Amino acid sequence: MNVNDEREYVLLSWKWSYNKDILRFWGTLTDDKEDRSYSGYNVDIDSCERYTKQELKERGHLFWEGQKLHELHRDESYAIKLSDLLVLGRKFSVIYI
Repeated sequence: MNVNDEREYVLLSWKWSYNKDILRFWGTLTDDKEDRSYSGYNVDIDSCERYTKQELKERGHLFWEGQKLHELHRDESYAIKLSDLLVLGRKFSVIYI
């Protein structure tokens, strides 16, 4: 599977989590030649969809800008670089807060 290095963002959300304490990631990873997956939720960071910044801007997604997890609105989804997940803690398939 081809996943371009520019596809460095994931979308994370609490909205559809049962107890709102678990982050969910959007979509299922696609090849560069396929349409991006914007539906369904995934708890596995390694198999969720990756997006470019431009793709997410065009769709009007919010971007994580260094806020603490408790400062993020729980009914929104946020675009975040995979490398920035380390700033929030450690890279886990599921992040408990």
